[in-house]
Amino acid sequence: MTIIVHRQSFDAEYVQRLASSDKETERDFAAYFGELLAIKLRSRLRSADLVEDVAQETLLRVVKSIRESGMENPQALGAFVNSVCNHVLFEMYRTQTRFADPPAERADDGIGAEAEMVGDEERRDVRRVLSELPEKDRQILRWVFFEERDKDEICRVLKVDREYLRVLVHRAKSRFRTDYLRSAATKAKPATPMG
Repeated sequence: MTIIVHRQSFDAEYVQRLASSDKETERDFAAYFGELLAIKLRSRLRSADLVEDVAQETLLRVVKSIRESGMENPQALGAFVNSVCNHVLFEMYRTQTRFADPPAERADDGIGAEAEMVGDEERRDVRRVLSELPEKDRQILRWVFFEERDKDEICRVLKVDREYLRVLVHRAKSRFRTDYLRSAATKAKPATPMG
């Protein structure tokens, strides 16, 4: 089944209606971005419940942020939603890695041992890719996503303003994403007779 999501543009009026709790705008926002997030998250999460949880958490954080701080560039609403979703995913991966219980003996509940091993392997891959990033990128990602440090504090330590910190975070995430995808692609290539 193919799902078609029509591209939508956003303006200051739309974001203002969202900020002021207009019910129709909230429904439109949830329906439009809910579909897009579900498409994105289905390829990253193995549970429909997790897909729904991450999508809902993302939408709630976006709306809360808009209500508390506004939005300077309403046309970038889609990029903002995507960025918040990546942050929520990263938090979820971190929590799973930190609090993962060792596999227990249990009856088959639909998630086989192979699926569990894949999850463990993905977490190891994430940690390995992070460890191979340049120190500055690793430090920024750790402060922002793992330690959830105050961004003003990070700016003071790095001696940069908030706008440039946003650039640094974007670059670090892009490097991580590129390296992670390259690593995944390398692992997926079949072995050839020459090596």
